[in-house]
Amino acid sequence: MTSIHTHEAGTTEPDDGPHFVTLPDGRRLAYAEYGAASGHPVLYCHGFPSSRREARLMHADAVAAGARIIAPDRPGYGDSDHAPGRRLADWADDCAALVGALGLSHFAIVGVSGGGPYALACACHLPARLPPARAGALAACTLVCPLGPIHHARLTRQMNPAARASLRVGRWPGWVADLIYGAPTTAVLARWPQLVEKFRHIAAPAADRAVLRAGDTAAILNRTIADAMRNGALGARRDLWLYTHDWGLELGQIHRPIRIWHGEADGTVPVSHARWLAAHLPDTSLTLLPGEGHYSVPIGFARRILTELTDVLRVQPE
Repeated sequence: MTSIHTHEAGTTEPDDGPHFVTLPDGRRLAYAEYGAASGHPVLYCHGFPSSRREARLMHADAVAAGARIIAPDRPGYGDSDHAPGRRLADWADDCAALVGALGLSHFAIVGVSGGGPYALACACHLPARLPPARAGALAACTLVCPLGPIHHARLTRQMNPAARASLRVGRWPGWVADLIYGAPTTAVLARWPQLVEKFRHIAAPAADRAVLRAGDTAAILNRTIADAMRNGALGARRDLWLYTHDWGLELGQIHRPIRIWHGEADGTVPVSHARWLAAHLPDTSLTLLPGEGHYSVPIGFARRILTELTDVLRVQPE
């Protein structure tokens, strides 16, 4: 049985939740809603390490674009229950349950940074897994500054040294990750997530530095770090393993159109990752943005990205 919180119709206030869906295996999946409550539904796959609150950065643009953003916490993040041993493909099942509970006839999905592989997992598996009587079709998939399959050493080598060092933990024995991301570390970061702010500025172009200084961007991102570090960072630790091992996705079998946006000056996930994905996906449209970085693209271009998705959803048959 799936339980669902009904989002209050008509509100345009940010809704951090948590609201919950109870999944078939008894786990709870937490989610939040942003943008236009009666708008076209867009599932949001958050980055790493992060949480559903990351989508708050797109709230105003989602309202303007007529998008209803539904942003779940991945298992082990924020308020979602942990799923030991989960695979990338399992995320499609969780999203199918969420979509079914919400009764969405058609929807789009967007994956930002470390959420990119999860959006691809949905593009790969959701069409075959959505029960037609309960939910509809995945109409569009967009990746924004997506992380590539870094089990390929060439893609890892192209990342900045700090990013390489943090991701390399995923290749080490589990006890090493337990030591590095154990209680002392996660407790400190959960209490003082602003310690990560300097890490964001490593290799950040001017466009990113400007975005990170503006408004409440840093405060929202800091809150997502605190969410990710709660409960021993179980979701983030699993993601490290999944990112650095074979994704188990048949990218060449994803024949639906995939839209990719990436900043050419991205110092966190280099543009070579987007180019690799575009070369290995059968039907891709790649937009490269000169001078833009890892944060300036999903924040500064959110309205264009979401408007593209809602335009697709607007013409879907009921």
